[in-house]
Amino acid sequence: MPTVSRTFANALISALGGVQPAVRELCQRLAEPLLDPSAPAFIPLASLDAVFDQASLLGGDPGIGLRAFEHAHPAHLGPLGYAVMSSRTIKSVLVSLAEHHHLVGTGFCLFVEERSDGVRLVGVPTGTGQRELSRVFIDAVAAITVGLLCWLVPGRTIRPLRAELSYPPCTVSADARRVYGEHIQHGAAQNALLFSHADAALPVASHDPALHAVHSDYLARWQAQMGGDRLSLKVRAVISEQLGQGRPVTLARVAEVLAMSGPRLSRNLEGEGHSFVRLLDEVRLRDSHRLLRNSTLSFKQIAYQVGFRHQSAFNKACERWFGMGPGRYREQL
Repeated sequence: MPTVSRTFANALISALGGVQPAVRELCQRLAEPLLDPSAPAFIPLASLDAVFDQASLLGGDPGIGLRAFEHAHPAHLGPLGYAVMSSRTIKSVLVSLAEHHHLVGTGFCLFVEERSDGVRLVGVPTGTGQRELSRVFIDAVAAITVGLLCWLVPGRTIRPLRAELSYPPCTVSADARRVYGEHIQHGAAQNALLFSHADAALPVASHDPALHAVHSDYLARWQAQMGGDRLSLKVRAVISEQLGQGRPVTLARVAEVLAMSGPRLSRNLEGEGHSFVRLLDEVRLRDSHRLLRNSTLSFKQIAYQVGFRHQSAFNKACERWFGMGPGRYREQL
């Protein structure tokens, strides 16, 4: 089950309220049980989507998610926000967001790709049978990302060279162009934002090397502490280790490494909003992306390294993850 951190969800919901009292009151009422301090740190994305859908209907604005642009702030990222504020360049900000995306939400992977035409931030959902992300959620996350980059470089207008959006074609509003720029592709295989090399190289106004070292250390300690509390992070680590050793990865094997029974591991993962199958898919997706982009290994070798017995199964997984086979995906750069 995909989830979103309560801090980030609060930022998105606050942005939807806007200036319409009725929409603001609706968001507050629907979000109250989700954002209660005693509630889990991560909430189901489906519950957040329900708030988005009703806010969009009541406000009569299918592009309501774009309002998040004005509400962007590093504080919405929790401890990650400190490291982002002291990063050196916009590209290093994008890399930090990709490396630590699981602190903001689960059920997807973020990657940064260095391409000839720019630097591309791309999001890929993980797991099979997952319902498509809503237009409001995609717009809100993209808008808050672009707004954050602008916040970090005051006085500079940063807009994507191209925005790739997975939701169906629709009328492009002035608000959409204000966030996405002029080149918007709907019905894309992935959600992605392509930024120019010049914008990616822009220095962050609040960059401070000494402060960044402190912030990075704090983020690492906070993440390690959270990892000690969250079983899903331990399971990811074991899956990565098992794949790296060329061993078959099964629920029973991972449970044995963690000194648990298989049923108990499944129950505890469900309590965090995860499933073993989704976590395995996420690690395979991440490693497949890295090996296809950054190695010269054959597709057969990559398939073996990420735990597929047959290359045909790996090819099908790539079609699901990337919207294309491994050969075309490797050639995209």
